[in-house]
Amino acid sequence: MGCGASKPKDGEAPMEPAPAKAKVIDDPPPTSAKEAEVPAVPSTPMEPEPEPEVPQPKAPEPVAAAPEPTPAPAEEEDEEEDEEEEEAEHEPLVKWPENASIFIGDYQFGPTPAPPGPPKPGVPYKAILSGRAAYGTGHVLDGDRPLGPIMPYCPYCCRLTLLMLESGMEFVPILIDGSDKPKWFTDAYEVAKTPAFLGQPGGNGDEWTGEFENILGNLKASGNAHLLAMCEPGDVAVETIEKHASTAGFASALSFIAGTTTEGGKMLMMGLGGEAGLIEEGEPADEFRDRMVRTARDAFGELEKIFAELASSGEPFLGGDEPNQADVYALTMILFGHNIYLGGLTADPAAPCQLADVGAPSLMPYVERWMERPSYLKCYRTKSTVFAPAMRNFSNMLMMAHDVMDGGKRIYTCLERLRELDVEYDGKEHPPVIGEPSAEEPKPAEAPSAEEPEPAEAPTPAEGDEATAKQEEEEDEEEEDDEPVVPWPEGLSPYVGDYLYGPEPGPGDRKPEAGKPFKAVLSARASYGGRNTAGELVDGDAALGPIMPFCPYCARISLLLIESGVEFEAFLIDAGDKPDWFINAYDKAETPAMMGSPGGLDDGQWVGESKDIIARACEQNEKFKELCKREGPITVEQIEKYANEVAFGMILGYIAPTEEESGKGLAMGLHKQAGLEPIEGETGAALRERCNAHFRAGLAEFEKMIGGLTTPFIGGDTPSKADVFAATTLFFSHNIAESGLCGDSVAMDKGASLADLGAPSVVPYLQRWMERPSWKKAYKTTCMYSTAVIACLAGWMMMAKDVFDDGRKLNLILDNLRRRDTDYNPDFVPPTKK
Repeated sequence: MGCGASKPKDGEAPMEPAPAKAKVIDDPPPTSAKEAEVPAVPSTPMEPEPEPEVPQPKAPEPVAAAPEPTPAPAEEEDEEEDEEEEEAEHEPLVKWPENASIFIGDYQFGPTPAPPGPPKPGVPYKAILSGRAAYGTGHVLDGDRPLGPIMPYCPYCCRLTLLMLESGMEFVPILIDGSDKPKWFTDAYEVAKTPAFLGQPGGNGDEWTGEFENILGNLKASGNAHLLAMCEPGDVAVETIEKHASTAGFASALSFIAGTTTEGGKMLMMGLGGEAGLIEEGEPADEFRDRMVRTARDAFGELEKIFAELASSGEPFLGGDEPNQADVYALTMILFGHNIYLGGLTADPAAPCQLADVGAPSLMPYVERWMERPSYLKCYRTKSTVFAPAMRNFSNMLMMAHDVMDGGKRIYTCLERLRELDVEYDGKEHPPVIGEPSAEEPKPAEAPSAEEPEPAEAPTPAEGDEATAKQEEEEDEEEEDDEPVVPWPEGLSPYVGDYLYGPEPGPGDRKPEAGKPFKAVLSARASYGGRNTAGELVDGDAALGPIMPFCPYCARISLLLIESGVEFEAFLIDAGDKPDWFINAYDKAETPAMMGSPGGLDDGQWVGESKDIIARACEQNEKFKELCKREGPITVEQIEKYANEVAFGMILGYIAPTEEESGKGLAMGLHKQAGLEPIEGETGAALRERCNAHFRAGLAEFEKMIGGLTTPFIGGDTPSKADVFAATTLFFSHNIAESGLCGDSVAMDKGASLADLGAPSVVPYLQRWMERPSWKKAYKTTCMYSTAVIACLAGWMMMAKDVFDDGRKLNLILDNLRRRDTDYNPDFVPPTKK
């Protein structure tokens, strides 16, 4: 993923415009010792040994003694225990908020819901064993790895999938997480094993049908000519492929668990090798381990003979130009063996390695020919050959031999290799998924900068006649304000890779070093994961984003300091979720703020106001002063004259038609910011037209100034103070236009470039800035798109919620940036210029 999602991809899939909760999970319980499904589980039922014990919290101390209850009859106690056990069994490992989309981009992260109704005739439901690369629970097999998407992998399920896809047979895939089966599935199908079909072809009647051979027989009975042709015997028998491929995979795994003495481990060995005749009673562990390594290599050698001969024939598949049943069986088991060796889940001394390293160089080129077929992608939902979820699920069973696993660390190391290589998980750190949003009333977020004039406040409705009731409400609100918007697990690092996802930890008791001040920078998230204080519809189902700096005033000071060679330590203050330490340390809690010189004072206190900070820094640092005094063809005063006209003229034009009282108050405030005088009785349409003309005139002045430069910057070859003011202002306006938060029809809702609005020189100018190291240090990105710019305005904008459809349109506006913001969606690739 990326992260990811990372992080999550593409800002997560949009949902229906119903109130959406964040895709979040509470702290899940430790992984249970449920029996995991893996290929070729033995026919004899096996109960896995309990997983290594995890220290549990101490039980609370008993309170004062109370009269003992009358003991219940033994039968009632047993019934209660059975009920409790049943409830515990049905407790999902990954808790998912009700009504939240299960998808993040193209990936399924939430548990599969029950089918909406009976299957359509001829289109059965198909339950497919799937898994995750990690469960984000801190389990010994996952470490601190975050939650991964659910991905199909089971060789037996995938055989049926490939046979049906290659035969043109339709079905509805249903991913069943082998380690976290949904309750609806276990209730609907008592056996709860996969593959399973509901509906025909493949199933029997109106109930779920299982057993691979039974299902395959039902599919053949449907009379599909292509399927029957695929299953016709070929030059290489299905049984031959099955024998060698299964032996190779399971002998490899047996070598890995050799020496186990637990009852579960012994049963696992019998299950994996008993029916294949691989177990010899009384054989010493070392000899058994070595024999299994040789057996696996011999089996791969037999497969190599088959596929080397196939390669020399010029035919792509055992079935000729098209795959047959033997090809399907071969692919699914070769992939299984490939991942065992790639991860190192074998005692073979060559592992971790490729199959070519153990004498089978023809196998993966054969798989690559499969990957060119559409059925491969549809079946596996990836064009990769690395399946970390398959080995993660298989590892649950291997842990039955936990006595030879060093408490799970041995398997964890193998899984880490695969997680790093799995492009659908990507090995990157992802933000942990935090608990469900609280149902508190939305409240406006902080304005874009503490120094920008605040809009007029909306009239407050009468609260009620009871003064005591009002006081209680205020006390309740005060308590709610103390709760962080984004709760963060105690002890967990707030950083995910290079990004700050948790609250800024602050300096603690530290004071700034001489000449290296502390600097508080106003920042915001592309999404608060459904917890946005402006309303849950603002984020929709977009995943939690990192905290990113955006404020023009803060960035001006950062750029001036960096260009002057002054080091400083930045603290990102989330505008929508200010950390307590900052509020307690600085009464105003405004940004920009500094502690230490240059810029601040050396008395250990925070001070604010950007103009004061700049003036103070000029007195305290000669290089800073020289930069600020350097002149060019354009002055700071010229830049400031048009800056707010453009940015706030665009925004005011958008909200102009609002009928909300609070929206009208916002509009009055924005009039002043945009440099416009209110006109009594002016209609929303007329105000919008006036705003459009006003901001376009200001933008035209910027185009004259920037377009008329004969050097890269106003200051010549290097930036001046005027450049700093111009760049921060234009970057802010650029993102407003691109988001669609603009009343001009060219940009409204859909977004447009400043070039489309009459200023083609601006973006190239910003790109020149982004080539300088100072930009990356100040903004922590070189991406042209900053969702944080608009996210910080959400609280304000929702004062005019009627023009934003209660937040839904604002979510779409934010999505215009989220999908292109590479710090939120790292998979976005900008279009190549022709």
